[in-house]
Amino acid sequence: MSTLELKLSLIEQLTKIDDEQLLNKIKKLINQHAEKKTERYPAQMTVEELKEVLKKSQEDFRNGRYMTTEDLRKRHPLCEEK
Repeated sequence: MSTLELKLSLIEQLTKIDDEQLLNKIKKLINQHAEKKTERYPAQMTVEELKEVLKKSQEDFRNGRYMTTEDLRKRHPLCEEK
């Protein structure tokens, strides 16, 4: 079944539904799906953005601008050692 045929079939089925509660649930589901498509999470980057971040990280490392794991744990301990 093509996308167009599927859409037409759904429209036909929707016209036959008289249950307002069910229609509201269907509408909510469609709205949630539409919101997910347009939402861009902060951690998402394009390939070009990722390449730029990697390039900057490599440059920082070459210039000594980094922290060892040990230094980082000293600054931000996860839990107190016993």
